[in-house]
Amino acid sequence: PVDWAAFAAWVQTLIGEHGENLLRLKGIVNIEGEDRPVVIHGIQHVIHPPVRLPAWPSADRRSRVVFITRDIDRRTIEESLDALQRAARAEAP
Repeated sequence: PVDWAAFAAWVQTLIGEHGENLLRLKGIVNIEGEDRPVVIHGIQHVIHPPVRLPAWPSADRRSRVVFITRDIDRRTIEESLDALQRAARAEAP
């Protein structure tokens, strides 16, 4: 599970830095403290409001996000996600 505020800030940062080349973003996210998944999707600088599904589609509760990009190296996204995770661990009590 991820902290929603930190995850949303991460997505906004990606959009701010790479929006024109972030052709599509979509995923299902496991949010801390929630028992239902949140679906996210967006195109370039536009992120649609997240939608809570009534239930998980399977027993798999992992978050999954798909990026379709132009001229953004996979490593760039992975490194930014790693930085988010390190920051979240540093803030944890």
